[in-house]
Amino acid sequence: MQSVTLHEVRDGRVVVVDDNLPSVQLVQALLTRAGLASVPACTAGQELLDRWDELSPDLVLLDLHMPGIDGYQLLAELRRRASSADLPVLVLTADMTRDAAHRALQLGASDFLTKPIDAAELVLRVRNLLQARASHVGLERRHRWLEASARLARELLAGTAADPLREVCELARDAAGADFALIAPSAGAEVPDVIVVGSMPDSADETVTRAFTIGGFPPGAPVRVADLDAAVGRPGAGVVGSAALVPLIAGERALGTLLLCRTPGRAQFTQTDVDLASGFADQAAVAVEFAQARADQERMLILADRHRIARDLHDQVIQRLFAIGLRLQQLAALTEPTIAERLDAQLSDLDDTITEIRSTIFGLRQVGPAPDRLPARMRRLATDLAEVLGFAPDVQVDDALDVVPDELADDVVTAAREAVTNVARHARATRMQMSVALTGTDVVLEVVDNGIGIGTAERRSGLNNLCERASRHGGSCVIGPAEAGGTHIAWTAPLAPDSQASTREMASGR
Repeated sequence: MQSVTLHEVRDGRVVVVDDNLPSVQLVQALLTRAGLASVPACTAGQELLDRWDELSPDLVLLDLHMPGIDGYQLLAELRRRASSADLPVLVLTADMTRDAAHRALQLGASDFLTKPIDAAELVLRVRNLLQARASHVGLERRHRWLEASARLARELLAGTAADPLREVCELARDAAGADFALIAPSAGAEVPDVIVVGSMPDSADETVTRAFTIGGFPPGAPVRVADLDAAVGRPGAGVVGSAALVPLIAGERALGTLLLCRTPGRAQFTQTDVDLASGFADQAAVAVEFAQARADQERMLILADRHRIARDLHDQVIQRLFAIGLRLQQLAALTEPTIAERLDAQLSDLDDTITEIRSTIFGLRQVGPAPDRLPARMRRLATDLAEVLGFAPDVQVDDALDVVPDELADDVVTAAREAVTNVARHARATRMQMSVALTGTDVVLEVVDNGIGIGTAERRSGLNNLCERASRHGGSCVIGPAEAGGTHIAWTAPLAPDSQASTREMASGR
């Protein structure tokens, strides 16, 4: 009979559990000679359970009669942990009774072999069980990748994925059984930064960085690496073991590279793993491109709708409000003084409403995603600083400040924070008023508290940054006593020329 080998399943993790040391050594010798890379052994059932994560067996060769936890008890525990398809168990025993065979098979044994051992039969049964398990694992692996592709398609088509590339990264990590995964953007790709999913240790940064800079891997092709640490010149780092690099390419456009990593000691990625990941990446790249194109189309529709609303507000609502205001002014001139005063108050409210609508029109006409403008930032700052002050400040913010450019807005927010922080530290105030308004072409920040005043020169010097920030924009900062006691800070800076033009446009209603 032709000799049977185990070379095609040489990486299968077979663990022998037997308290008879000569029997263990014989089985180890037969299997390693047939081609298995290594055959670890446990001389007690409890030892296998204690070393479960370390050994992570693909097949267990189990004796039935052992002290402590016997083979039947261990077999029952193994079946609680894994099915016979995931973890086959071959019983090797000198007990030739039918009762032993029936009981073992009933508890979930995959096969049954009696001693003395026939070498060829042992190798054949081990090979068949490992091949059956490999087929089962392969089917499960393909199912995971198919399920990942289907889920990604469902979520992208439904528009429920907030971040499509992060979703790709998460699904790929789960399907591949990786410890962590990341997507590094290609040059010019619309990916803002590296996306990392999973428990990537800080010490892996150097390995990952080298993989994308000096790794020397062929661009645009999937790559399987047995030891990524060693491949990038960090042998023995013990951070990243097996890895797979898969490009994300949609047509002629490269979105980035998907990197799947396992820690050292875990099973290496196979070529089948890389092929499946590559197929998923191809589908994912097309799906992401489709989702981005649809998002662009939806943004265009939203922009068109916003422009229509802005036009209707300007052409219809504001014009009607102007007409109402003119009629009220005419009516006020014909009525007695007390009624005229009340009409004037209503006209003032009407003017404020028109100003707010103009600000809304200006915001609706902005192209692109709505930025975090100065009014929202100031209100959020007031909420954040209430805890520092110990009380809620009185804050008034002009919505027309939407036109303030980002650079000036940053300094307004910083100046407000410094002023309020100074109140919290030194003023011993119980009340504080803060207002930010657009006066003509200037941004005016005022902070008034009822504390002990500006105090010594040392405290006054702590406010120098306020003046420096104002002068940077050609403005000024005046710090002095408040009328009712405390401190009054008036911080002023002019708008940039293009922002002044925007302000004039809002004022004219265009």
